[in-house]
Order: sequence, then C-alpha cells, then structure tokens
Amino acid sequence: MDLVFSDIHADIGALDAILGLASSREFKKKYGEFSRILNLGDVLERGMHPAEVLARLKSLQGSYEMHSVMGNHDEGFLYGRPVSASSPESLDAHAKLTADDLSFFKANGDSTFGSQEFVDKKHGLFCVHGGPLDPGRITPKDARDDSWLYQRSWQRLTSEDFEFFTYAGYHYRPDSAFSEAARHVKNHVILCGHQHQEEAVMQDGGVRRIYHDLKPSTEKISGRVLESREIIIEPSRNYLVRLGIGGPEGHYVPNSDVPHFAIVQHDPRKVVLFAIRS
Repeated sequence: MDLVFSDIHADIGALDAILGLASSREFKKKYGEFSRILNLGDVLERGMHPAEVLARLKSLQGSYEMHSVMGNHDEGFLYGRPVSASSPESLDAHAKLTADDLSFFKANGDSTFGSQEFVDKKHGLFCVHGGPLDPGRITPKDARDDSWLYQRSWQRLTSEDFEFFTYAGYHYRPDSAFSEAARHVKNHVILCGHQHQEEAVMQDGGVRRIYHDLKPSTEKISGRVLESREIIIEPSRNYLVRLGIGGPEGHYVPNSDVPHFAIVQHDPRKVVLFAIRS
C-alpha cells in the first residue's frame, strides 16, 4: 500500500498528523500498512517549518521506499522564481535553510533538481505535481522567459472546456492528461496535487468528473476525526485523482484549512482520499 501526500508546504504539524494517523494501529487494521511513500511535491514555502519537514522526510527515506516529484513552490525556492507570497515568518524560516537541509532535493548535474514525474508501470501510476502533459508538446516555439510555466510542476487541471496558458501555468483538459499518460502506462491512475482541492475524473470512452459522486464517510481513528472518499479502480477505466492540500499552515483559503492525504491499495485497486477534520 502507498501513502500519498502533496503540498505539505513546510507544515510539520500537518505532516506529523498524517504520518501518525497512517501509522496508527486503528488505521492499519482497517486500511492496511503502507510500505511506500509518494510525495507529490511542494514541500517548501508558505509554512513556517521547512527545516523540520525536510528532516522528517529525510528520516522517512531510511525506513520506506519514497518517490518524490518537484512542486512549483520547491522550484520557486530553489531556482529563485517568484510564486504566490509567503509570510515574513515563512520567508525568514526558509532563508535559514542550509545546504544539508536542502540535500533532500536530488541535484541532477544540470542546474536542476529532482524529477518532474514518477511512473510506476507495474501498478499503473503516473505521479506528478501539477499535470502529466509533455512540455515539449505544449510549449510554444516563441516561449522564452516563461517556458518553465509549461513544466509538469506548474500545469493545472482546468474546469473549462478548453486549454489555455496564464502566468499561473498551463491549464489542461482531463482528456489531454489521459492521452499523455496512456503513452506511458496502460489502465492508469494519474495522481497529482498543486491546486489544493480534491478532484476525481474517470475516463471510460468519455470523460466524467466523479468527485461529487463519491459518498464521504466520517470516522474517529486515534482520536482524530477523519473524512474519507473511496474510489474503486476498475481495470477497463483510467482515472485522474487530485489530492487536497497536505499542509495548510500559512494558506488561508476556505475548504483548504485541514490536512489531506491519500492511500493507494493495489489488491484490490483503490484510491482513498482523506481529510483530517479535527
């Protein structure tokens, strides 16, 4: 089983809450024990505890198989690119990060860090921060200073019937995401984050948004109130599942004020979305 989170945003309290719940006896009894961690990016910025989050993630790498992709805020910090504002407290905490702290991000030898995607063909997973589209296919030839906004770390799922570019990134349609993922993985589940709101889309001939069809369930586990939504992965269908924000510290937006995470079960195939309500 995989434990999945995205957009921790330097929030050590939320990360520890997720880890504590997913590791608890009650949770493991009902949902199983995770053996792998999928981190969908945006570890940094906005929150006030980046050093603690990076240290926790590095310690987890010693105990679990972990796969991480780069988020736009991670790139914003590491490459000196402007992203939406962090508080003075957050900026100060990030300014104090050392080279050892930042060693969590793998240097690629070409002035870049980390990976844009993680593809698991065995389990049919295509993991990204924002979207799966190949930047080489969507970046205009005349794009120069803004070409990085077409990367997978900056792509955004659109709610419109068309695709478009803004200085928040390239906005893609679900059918484009499914077409790209199909080039890499059969019967796939695309896992992403970035937009801080849960979403679920299914492809079965056509494309249908199914999130609001998922019946939420509320339970108390290890003293926490946990809301869940379960997605049964049918073998003949493809899915795009977007996680909610993992670390809401420093992000004051309605419906994005509690930690979110997910698990992926492989036999039978399920994705379960969770929100820690209290």
